[in-house]
Amino acid sequence: MTDPMTPNHDQPVEGSRSESYTAPDDGNVGASTGPADAGAGAKANDVLETIREAVEDFAEKATPVVRQFSAKAAEVVASAADKAVPLAHKAGEATADASGKLAVKSRSWAADVRESLSGNGSTDKTDKTDPPTTI
Repeated sequence: MTDPMTPNHDQPVEGSRSESYTAPDDGNVGASTGPADAGAGAKANDVLETIREAVEDFAEKATPVVRQFSAKAAEVVASAADKAVPLAHKAGEATADASGKLAVKSRSWAADVRESLSGNGSTDKTDKTDPPTTI
């Protein structure tokens, strides 16, 4: 009985042992030196030139579509900005109101602290019974 985890190494490797598969030929670029190398180099240059032309053609044909897409994206952004303006105004007003209230309460608290310090005659101690007021 053969364990599937331990293969039998006496079996031949899969594939043909024919020399025609390992012998250098025109399609085997790295194996030969001479005129075949020049032919392979020319073929490679032709393929690269064809790819370059295809990419340039694609870019030329895609340019109007990309411009149209960019214009549509700019329109969508402008529409979103128009809709955001009232919200930004409301947020600004709310922030201004809260900031004003905070300034009034902070000044009041600071005045109270200074008064309590001057009433005690000491600048080292603070009145711990009155915590700062929150908004």
